[in-house]
Amino acid sequence: MEIPVIKMDELHGEKRSETLSLLHDACAQWGFFWLENHGINDDLMDRTKELVNKHYDQNMENNFYSSEIAKTIGPDKVTSNVDWECSFMYHHQPKSNIHDIPELLR
Repeated sequence: MEIPVIKMDELHGEKRSETLSLLHDACAQWGFFWLENHGINDDLMDRTKELVNKHYDQNMENNFYSSEIAKTIGPDKVTSNVDWECSFMYHHQPKSNIHDIPELLR
């Protein structure tokens, strides 16, 4: 099994119908997908990941480890070297919530 890959540049051309079908299937069957050729600047994506990591380190890590969810996973798995940032989500569309996170250093 592979994560579905959606190539955004194929939405405007001969493969539009096929790409829309892949997008529909990815949403319906997986709930997520990998986007390629989306046009978002690499520096912006790197900076966003850096801010997410910083926010997690400063504010979320202790909350996660003391949460009921972490307790159900078990101490061996929770304390392992896992990239927990993948479990953290931001909501910025249609309206940004960046002002709800004042402790995030910009």
